[in-house]
Amino acid sequence: MIRKERWPLIIAVLAVVCYANAVANGFVSDDAGIIRDNPLVHSVSGLWRAWIHSYWPEVDKAGQYRPLVIASYTFDQAVLHAGAWWVHLVNVLWHAAFCVLLYRFLSVLLAPTGALFGSAWFAVHPVHVEAISMGVGRAEVMAAVFVLLAWMAHRERRPLATLWFALALASKESGIVFLGLAVLNDVLLEPKPRRALEERRALYLTYGLVSAVYALVLQTLFAHQPFVIHAPIWDYATTGQRWLTMLRVVPEYLRLLLAPVDLRVDYSPKTIDLVTTVTPAVVFGVGLLVLVMVAVVVSWRRAPAVAFGLLWFLIAIAPVSNVLFASGIVIAERTLYLPSVGAAVVAGWIFERAIVVRPRAVVALSGALCAAFVVRSWTRTPFFHDKRRYLISWVEEQPESYRAHYAVALLYTLEKDWPHADRECWIARHFRPEDIGPYTTGAEIALNRGDTTRALVLLDSARRQSPHDYATLYDLALIRRQQGRYPAAMALALAAYEVSPDSVAAIDVLTGAAQRVSDFADADLAFRRALADHPGNVHLRRSYAGMLTDRGDTAAARQQLQLTGVTAVTSLFTSQKAR
Repeated sequence: MIRKERWPLIIAVLAVVCYANAVANGFVSDDAGIIRDNPLVHSVSGLWRAWIHSYWPEVDKAGQYRPLVIASYTFDQAVLHAGAWWVHLVNVLWHAAFCVLLYRFLSVLLAPTGALFGSAWFAVHPVHVEAISMGVGRAEVMAAVFVLLAWMAHRERRPLATLWFALALASKESGIVFLGLAVLNDVLLEPKPRRALEERRALYLTYGLVSAVYALVLQTLFAHQPFVIHAPIWDYATTGQRWLTMLRVVPEYLRLLLAPVDLRVDYSPKTIDLVTTVTPAVVFGVGLLVLVMVAVVVSWRRAPAVAFGLLWFLIAIAPVSNVLFASGIVIAERTLYLPSVGAAVVAGWIFERAIVVRPRAVVALSGALCAAFVVRSWTRTPFFHDKRRYLISWVEEQPESYRAHYAVALLYTLEKDWPHADRECWIARHFRPEDIGPYTTGAEIALNRGDTTRALVLLDSARRQSPHDYATLYDLALIRRQQGRYPAAMALALAAYEVSPDSVAAIDVLTGAAQRVSDFADADLAFRRALADHPGNVHLRRSYAGMLTDRGDTAAARQQLQLTGVTAVTSLFTSQKAR
């Protein structure tokens, strides 16, 4: 018989062994932009600059604020210079630490046997593979660790709860759910709720202060950019349609927690479509919610741990529930990491009561369930091994996902496998014609295959879908210039620049096309406008000086070059003669 003092160690070892093969994974999907190719995490200054930057690199304009996680990646990459294996190892260790904390947490609510089973169930659950096996999943685990620490400190009335809450928010915005979980403890688990709330008033005031500072930081950083980009499915959805869709998702939550056999990395349109009317799946979702609320009411006094677990799930899932606002996902398995703690509470409660009645049968059944979970988690983890395996497996598992086909098209494009890339783009366009990405990528593929006509058709389709997309306007301008249709190229390049004033490339196309038709007046205006926006751009001033030299205005050309720090125009004259 293993002594109870060693149970936390057993749980930690179980968590590490279950996900040990994650260490062999590379960087896939969001790992590339957030970790591998992010300049911020490859400079030591990222340790402090992370606190004044968005989670996503500015070039992506995808927002979010998770400075503590970015700082941890910076430590991995810029300080230790470690590879992907280290990032994944750290994630596994974070998971093991959380499982040990979870055992302590469950011990407050359940008998020791229930706490042991609940934490073991959580440690090996396959729905957590995405959060642990991807580098960016660290945000989920870190936030969960600090939320749990904050909850336990709050229950013990320790001021340290405020620090843990702040660190949870710094790890992921979903850390805000701690406030609801703290109130849940005081209302449900304390014998005198009103008195418990009064005694913790000072703590709640500090939580409010942390929340206010956090909101101020977000307001400052995201004053001119979105905090989060909502999922494409919500682009034209009404609030009612969003709620109907999420009611259809409720059975998916239940399936993932009870029978996590069919795991997916994407639940975008064609996997889960926008629901616009009442369907059997919606009715089923409503029925499940009603059953949950009935269970909460019935167990509130008789079995408070069950009510607590059910309400924990509802509170923890709230930030991505799409009920109050549209989020960046419909459903993502990684976001179930903290909410599934509620399921672990219920699972532990069921186990501790069932084992009293049929100990051998329950132990055997529970062991078989955990073994099945270990096998499923172990076999799922290599899905994230490398980019190629990840994308090809994604298409094989979800042939209905337009995002999967588009991602594979981008992979084939990088490999210059034009026929396969073209086919995947066609499938993605067929599944989701309103997304312009497969059109612009399809145009790039057509150009590489020498089919300018098809490229123009695809770009025109993209422009109809999104008239102000920079890449579409710029690519059209390039093609029109190559065709000798210079006025059209000028108009398109100007439109592209107006959409994205940071784009000096669009000015190059505009001024080059203008000079080809001797429209020096428009070229001069374009140069002046661009230099007003980018006064320190050396390339623009040299290009402008080149045009002025062609027109014989050497004095003005010299002035432009002097502004770049060049004091003579001999080299410019030489290059002009060579042309």
